[in-house]
Amino acid sequence: MREDKTFVGGISTPDNSRHFVTSLARGLELLQAFRPGEGPLGNNELAKRTKLPRSTVSRLTSTLLQLGFLTYRKSAGKYEPSPAVLSLGYTYLANNKLRLLSRPLMHDLAKQVGLGVALATRVKLNMMYVETVRGGDESTLRLEVGSFLPIATTSVGRAFLCKLPEGEKNFLLDHVRRKFAEEWPKVKKGFEQAEKDFADFGYCLSIGDWRASFNAVGAAALDNSTGDIVAFNCGGSAYLVTEAALREDVGPRLVGLSRSVEAMCGMN
Repeated sequence: MREDKTFVGGISTPDNSRHFVTSLARGLELLQAFRPGEGPLGNNELAKRTKLPRSTVSRLTSTLLQLGFLTYRKSAGKYEPSPAVLSLGYTYLANNKLRLLSRPLMHDLAKQVGLGVALATRVKLNMMYVETVRGGDESTLRLEVGSFLPIATTSVGRAFLCKLPEGEKNFLLDHVRRKFAEEWPKVKKGFEQAEKDFADFGYCLSIGDWRASFNAVGAAALDNSTGDIVAFNCGGSAYLVTEAALREDVGPRLVGLSRSVEAMCGMN
C-alpha cells in the first residue's frame, strides 16, 4: 500500500503541506460539482454541493469564467462548464492505455451478448464511465461517458474495489460506511458476497442492489506497469437479464475480456 496520504485521490484530507494549493483544489472541486445532464448551476447550488462559503464560490466562478473554463448563462443567472473543460478530459481519454486497449474487445463482447459494455474508473466514492459501447438489447441502461455510479453497490464499483490492495480497499469502504451509515449493513452484506464471487469466479454481481430494475456483472483489469486499475460492467433490465445468465455466460466472458486487457498491457 502506498504511504502517501493522498493515495485514494480526493478523499483523504491532505496534511498541511506547503506543496498543497488550497485555492487550486477548491477550483477543481467546483468544476467537479457539475454533473452530466443537469444543466447550469448558480453560486448557491455550487456552494451547497461543495460545502464552500458562497463568497468563495463567487470568486472561484468569476476566476474560472475569466479563464474560459465556465460559461455564464445570463438568462438563468447560472454557470456551466465550457468546451475548455472537455479538452482536459479528452487528454486523459486519449492517453489512457487501458481504455485504448479495451475498446475493440468491448465492441466484440457487446456484439456477442447483445448488451452494453462500459469501462469505468474511480472518482472519490463513485465510478465514472470513460468508455461505453451499446449493445443490441434495448433493455440496456443508457449511460454515457462521464456518468457517475456509486462504488459500493454497483458491479463495476465492487469489481474495482476487489482489485485494489487490501489497505486501499478498506480505506475506501470505511469512507462509504461513514457517509452512508444507515445503509451500511445492507451495503456491507452485498459487498461481502461480491468479494466471495470475485475470489471464486473473477467477477462481481449487482442484482438489483443499485437499481431494483437493473442487473449487472463487473470485472476489473490492472496495468502492472503503472498500477492503474479500471473496471468493466455489462448488464440490463432485471426482467430480461437474469442472474443465471450473468453467472453462466456474460460474467465469464467479461472476466476473459479483463484478462486479455491485462495481457496486452504486459506486451506494451
